[in-house]
Amino acid sequence: MQRPDARSSAATRPYDGRVTSLPPVPALSSATLDMLAAALTRAHYTPAALRGLWGTDVDAALEANDPAPARRRCVRALAAEAPARDRALAAIALLFLLDTPVSVDDAALSLGADLAARLTEEGLLVHTAAEAPDGTAMLRSVLALTAHPLPVGVPRGLAPGDDTLLLVADHGTLTRPDALDGDYVLGCGGAGRTLLDLTPRGPVALAADIGTGCGIQAVLLARHADRVIATDLSQRALDIARLTVGLAGVGDRVELRRGSLYEPLPEKVDLLVSNPPFVITPRSPEADGRSGEAGDEVPGLFGYRDGGLTGDAIMRTMVASAPEHLRDDGTAVMLGNWEHGGGRDLPTAWLDGGAEARRTSAMVIERQRMRPAAYARTWIRDGGVARASARWHEDVDRWLTDLEARDVDEVGFGWIVLHRTGSAEAAVRDLAQIESGPGANPAGLSAFVAARLALLEWLWEADDAELVGTSFQLAPDVTEHRHLRPGADDPTMITVEQGGGLAQTFRADPALAGFLGVCDGTLTLGQTAAALAQLLDADAAALTAQLTGQVRTLVPAGVIVPVTD
Repeated sequence: MQRPDARSSAATRPYDGRVTSLPPVPALSSATLDMLAAALTRAHYTPAALRGLWGTDVDAALEANDPAPARRRCVRALAAEAPARDRALAAIALLFLLDTPVSVDDAALSLGADLAARLTEEGLLVHTAAEAPDGTAMLRSVLALTAHPLPVGVPRGLAPGDDTLLLVADHGTLTRPDALDGDYVLGCGGAGRTLLDLTPRGPVALAADIGTGCGIQAVLLARHADRVIATDLSQRALDIARLTVGLAGVGDRVELRRGSLYEPLPEKVDLLVSNPPFVITPRSPEADGRSGEAGDEVPGLFGYRDGGLTGDAIMRTMVASAPEHLRDDGTAVMLGNWEHGGGRDLPTAWLDGGAEARRTSAMVIERQRMRPAAYARTWIRDGGVARASARWHEDVDRWLTDLEARDVDEVGFGWIVLHRTGSAEAAVRDLAQIESGPGANPAGLSAFVAARLALLEWLWEADDAELVGTSFQLAPDVTEHRHLRPGADDPTMITVEQGGGLAQTFRADPALAGFLGVCDGTLTLGQTAAALAQLLDADAAALTAQLTGQVRTLVPAGVIVPVTD
């Protein structure tokens, strides 16, 4: 073992080569992947253990894309007389998360000498040109290997250490100062985490992950699906996904296929998820550095986010074609961007053609809208382009020119959930636009989304007479706020706010407030309306009709739910 000061002086120099192309993806053997998974479990390479190693402040810095405090803490752990467990965890974090070389001895200490040697022989760990002052050889990892907590609802307890999601990906903007390579494979980004939270986790026979990337969705689908088909157009992505799948020990249930969108998926599935390359990117040849006619369908700048089609065409294709790949009662969940302005239709209208589409419900939740300048800035920065550089200014001009030329006023981002009902009469079209949220959902966001869609389908088939004869229960997370001018007896405004669901706020009148106040499941809507009409000296029929319309808004939001026998 080398002296602590020798290790420290070398480890403080992060890998800073200006790589213009990505390294080859190593073809690790199944045995090596099994050994690596076991070693990471023994070392407690988990989000909680890392937070214990470096503290909540350092965790916050990592969330802000600043690796420096974490690197500093890990380097100090190796240089000091820290407990062996902390030293091993620090070395693993430096190698796989922080893109920082460690000595051969520290790699052997943290992973085991045999595994460190195998990883070096098979190409995941490589020797660096730099050495410690005493000549100690240094190793770095050519790929990132990160640890993440599991979303609520994902099955656990299948194997030791499976309460942590391990993902293989390329090192990205967290540790590299340069713009990303076009073939870069993303790890666990914000959109990927959202899709994990939205995905229903009930048992299914066959699931599909379209555009699997690093395999993040596929490995968790394999926990509750008998079989998973994971597709991607990028061979590099599939090679990396194979490593993620191997680490998770689900290789016997995940089949990797190469191809564009639904091309590799002739089967109908029970559950389809996709975080497609939805970013709306300029399609002019100049934007891609390629020759060709303007408007050609050329590959995107970054394969993990740019679909190579103009505007939101890739999302339209994904949504419109999904029903053909769903079995009866099958569900599709996907994320996406869509354009506003110029008379464009919304995603709920993309299913208007075809018999299978008419038998498929569509629920769209728009989380955010961005003006063109903000949208361009977000995604140019995401690609690692330095702000105020010549490339930055050129890219901003390309993005804004493209959006302006096509009369795009805003770009929406949100969630799309489709459900194959099997009946055209039961298929709904619903668009909710929210400005904040979602709220606290102890059972998981996927449970709320599934309940919302089921309630929308129930409301679609229920006529007003059925609603009038139904009793409703107020959700426990709902609060009422009365806004009064100082000294006034009557409120100027009443609002109803929910803590769960989508954390929405609704305006209420005295009749609705009175109705919600007695929603305990004992009286029907009609009975409550009759009593309120007498109390408020209002026309009973008109009040019943008003409350019926308001109930149709509040039920899918989760403010009230029908009480059934």
